[in-house]
Amino acid sequence: MGAFTLVEVMVTIAIVLLILAVGIPSMAGLLGLQQRGAVHQLATTFAYLRDEATLRNVTFRVAFDLDKRTWTVQAGTPDATIFQNQEEREEWEEELEDQLSRFTERELEEGAAKELEDQTGRFQNLEDITLDAQVELPGGSAFAWIWTPQFEEPQEPHPEPPEDGEEDTIVYAHIFPDGQMEPLVARVVDEDDPDDGWTIVVEPLTGRIHLENELVEPDELFEWLPEEGPEMPLG
Repeated sequence: MGAFTLVEVMVTIAIVLLILAVGIPSMAGLLGLQQRGAVHQLATTFAYLRDEATLRNVTFRVAFDLDKRTWTVQAGTPDATIFQNQEEREEWEEELEDQLSRFTERELEEGAAKELEDQTGRFQNLEDITLDAQVELPGGSAFAWIWTPQFEEPQEPHPEPPEDGEEDTIVYAHIFPDGQMEPLVARVVDEDDPDDGWTIVVEPLTGRIHLENELVEPDELFEWLPEEGPEMPLG
C-alpha cells in the first residue's frame, strides 16, 4: 500500500475543513427554521382557537409544560374559573380538595359532590377537534421562558427536568368565548444557544399574534395593563 504524500494529507485536511465550514452554519440554519416553525405552529393554533372559542362558546387554554417542552390544548366551560395568579390557583385547589375530603367514598360514588368534582375537571383534553393532543417542540429546541399576567416574572424551565412530573413548570394561556385572548409572550430557543430563537406575542383585546426574531421584554410590551384584573367568581 502506497503512503500518502504531505501534499495529499494537506489537501485532505483542507477539504474536511471546508465541509465543516459549510455544514455547521447549515445545521444552525436548520435549527433556526425548526424554532420558527414551532412558534408559527403555535401562532396558527391560537388563531384557530380564537375562532373556535366563539363558535363553540367554550374557553380554551393552552397548557405549556416547559420542562417536557410540550404544549396541550384543553377545553372548558364558558364560565371556567380563571385565576389572576398562581397563589390564588393553589389556594383554591387546596380548599377544593379539603371540601372533597369531607365526603365518604360512598357519597362520592352516589354523586353527592358532583358540583365540586365538576370544578376539578373544568378543563379537559380535546377529543373532537382537529389538533394534536400534545405537541412537542422539535429536537434541539426548548422554551427559554413564558410570560402571562398570572406571573410577575417570566417562568423558566428547571435547570434539570424534575423526576416528578407534578413539579414541572406549567404555564396556562386562555382564549375566551368572546374571542379575547390572554396576553402571552413565549420564547423558543436553540437549547445550545439561548440567545438564538424566536418569540411569539399574543396581544389582548385586538387578538393580534406576531412573531419576533429578537428578544421581547413583556414588561415593556404590556406596561399599560393594570396590575390586577377584575374580581372573578370562583366556581
